[in-house]
Amino acid sequence: MDIVIRNTHALTMRGGALGSIESATIGVDDGDIDVIGPADEVDVVGDREIDGRGTVTLPGFVDVHAHTGLTLLRGGAQDVPEIEWMNQTLGPFAEAMTEEDAVSGARLGVLEAVRSGVTTVGEYAADVARLVEEVYLPLGVGVAAAETINAVDSDRGSLGPDDPYPMDDDLAEAGLERNEALFDQFDRTELVTPMYGPQALDMVPTWLVEEVRDRSRSRGRSIHMHVAQGEREQRQIEAQYGDDRTTIGVLSELGVLNDRLLAAHLHGASRAERRSLADAGVRMAANPSSIVAIDGIVPPIVEYRDAGGTAGIGTDQAPGPGGHDFVRELRTAALVSKADRTDPTAFPAWEALRVATIEGAAALGIDDRVGSLERGKRADLLVCDLSHPSIAPTVTDPFETVVPNLIYGATSEAISNVFVDGTPVVEDRTLVTADSEAIVSDAQERAERVFEEAGDAWRAAGSRLAGRFGDGTP
Repeated sequence: MDIVIRNTHALTMRGGALGSIESATIGVDDGDIDVIGPADEVDVVGDREIDGRGTVTLPGFVDVHAHTGLTLLRGGAQDVPEIEWMNQTLGPFAEAMTEEDAVSGARLGVLEAVRSGVTTVGEYAADVARLVEEVYLPLGVGVAAAETINAVDSDRGSLGPDDPYPMDDDLAEAGLERNEALFDQFDRTELVTPMYGPQALDMVPTWLVEEVRDRSRSRGRSIHMHVAQGEREQRQIEAQYGDDRTTIGVLSELGVLNDRLLAAHLHGASRAERRSLADAGVRMAANPSSIVAIDGIVPPIVEYRDAGGTAGIGTDQAPGPGGHDFVRELRTAALVSKADRTDPTAFPAWEALRVATIEGAAALGIDDRVGSLERGKRADLLVCDLSHPSIAPTVTDPFETVVPNLIYGATSEAISNVFVDGTPVVEDRTLVTADSEAIVSDAQERAERVFEEAGDAWRAAGSRLAGRFGDGTP
C-alpha cells in the first residue's frame, strides 16, 4: 500500500448520505483508494503512514465552473450594473491580456483553489489545452476542460446592449477545431476530462450549436455552456432571435437540452423552464458568489435540486466574486440560499457538502471516478485539521458537529493536506508541486502592467466604475 491514513474521521459521501466513519483507516495504492473502513476492521501497512487523529478526511472538492485565467484581473470588475460588467468593465482589461498572462492568472487561481481543498476544476477557457499542459498537469490537479467557442469579435465595447453581436463563422470553426484537438490530445489522460464549450447561445451561430449537439450525441461527450445568465444575454437573444424568445426556448428547439449538457448559471430562466431542464437531465453549475456580485441574484440551486436536477457549485471568475477559495464559496452558497428563500433550513450543511463532492462530480459527469471515498475510486481527498480555530471544537455526541463547522466556520487554512490521484499536492498547508511565492509574484507583476496598459480603453468604455475612479481616486 502506498499511503495509509489511520484514525481519521472519514466522510465518504457513499450511498446518498455523508457516510460518517468516526475512526477510519484509508489505504491508497497506485493512485486509487484500495481500502476504507473502521480502523479496528482494517489491517494494512503503507509505505507512508499518516496519523489522522484530530482530522476529518473527505473527497476532494469539485469546482464545476471556473475561468481561472481571469484571476489576474481580480478586483477589476466589481460593483457595476450587470449590463456593464462584461463589455464595459471586464472587457478592456481582458483584451489587454496576453496568452502568457492568462497562464499566470490560471496558476494563481488553481493555487488558491487547491489550497482550499479542490481536486478537480471545471475549467472554461480559450486555448484551454495550454492551461492543461502548463498549469493543471504540472500542479497535479484534475480538470474538466472546456474549450471556449466564441464567434463574436472581441471589439464590441461600442455596441449597445440591444445591438446584435456580429458573428464570424471563421472564429466559430476555429474554436470547434481547437475543441476537437483537445479531445484528441487528452481523452485518455487520467486527470483530464475534455468537454465541448460553446460559450453561450448569444455568442455562437445556430449552425455551431447544431454541430456541437450532433457531435456530442454521436461521440458521447458532454457540453459545458453558459445558459440563461442574466439581462445582457436575454436582450441579445431577443435581438438575434426575436421578441419574447428565450435561451431555453431556442435551445429546446435545437435539441440541446439533455443529460449531456452542463448549464452554467440558469438564473435568467423561468421556474417552469428550470423544471423542464431538470426533467430533461440537464446538469446545473451554480455560481453563487459570482452571480450575487454581478447580477445581485441568488442562483436557484435549491429550487433546481428540489426539482430533481443534478447541480454542482463553481467559483466562476475572480473579477466578479473575488476568487477561487472553495471553502468560502460553500459558506456563501449555503447562507445566501437561506436568505433568498427566507428559510433557515434551506440548503443545510450536509447538502452543501454533498454538492461540493459527489454531486459536483456528477455534474461534471465524472462521479464514476471521483467524489466519494470508496474502493476503486481515484484517491482525490482532503484532510482537514479539526483543531484549527475556525472549526474547533467538534463533538460527536449527541450528534456530530464536524459538518456544520466545516461549512459555516472553517477557512481554507483548516485544510492541511490535499491528495490528487494518490499524490500529495498540498502538505502542511503548502503547495508542494510548485513555488507559491513565485506564482503570486509573477501574477502581481503582470497585473500591474495589464491594468496600466488598459487604463485608457477602460476609461473610454464609460462604465459606472470608471466614472467613480476614472482619475485614479474614489
